[in-house]
Amino acid sequence: MGIITVDKTDHLFWLGRYTERVYTTLRYFFQSADQMIDSNPGHYDEFCRKIGIENVYETKESFLLQYPFDENNSDSIISNLNRAYDNAIVMRDYIGTETMAYIQLAIDDIHNANRNITTIADLVLAIDHILAFWGCVNDMIDNEQIRNIIKLGKGLERLDLYLSLDLPDSDIIREYRRMKQFLAKSKLRYDEGVINTADSMTVEPPLNHKNLKNLLRNLITE
Repeated sequence: MGIITVDKTDHLFWLGRYTERVYTTLRYFFQSADQMIDSNPGHYDEFCRKIGIENVYETKESFLLQYPFDENNSDSIISNLNRAYDNAIVMRDYIGTETMAYIQLAIDDIHNANRNITTIADLVLAIDHILAFWGCVNDMIDNEQIRNIIKLGKGLERLDLYLSLDLPDSDIIREYRRMKQFLAKSKLRYDEGVINTADSMTVEPPLNHKNLKNLLRNLITE
């Protein structure tokens, strides 16, 4: 299979990040859609602000119909999923065709979803196939380092999003501890000072979500 070069490591790392970005933002999208439809039509503005994307949507209808499907918007669900696939296809020989195929199936789910507000639940199929992708990562990839580089990307992206969404400190501390396990096994270079500072910040809640998020964005040095 060959040495895992810096370039290949980067593809694996971002494969993990983009698949997690799609998974978590889709889950938040469903929650937000319920609020917009039931009681708070302007909630899409809070959605964009929290996950750090530009609000280019004029109405809740435009958000609900464009955010999942607009391939011309680099922040959309489908754009992030396409980037995950781009990294997967480059690393097909390392992760396996079956593992990669689940990302393609998730893309197909979004393309095939009925594009109207009353049937956005069709997008839940994409979540199912992303979960199947993670199952294949665990079950089909023999190389432990490859698995852990992907999982490190996943863990850092999840932490970044959880901190942006102001999820409970208990959830963030749990994911931080998981991420550290993947970091240690990934054999990637990282800034030990960042980990030492993050350790001290997560000893006891309440956490400073903004400061911790900015700190962890400087973790990987190469």
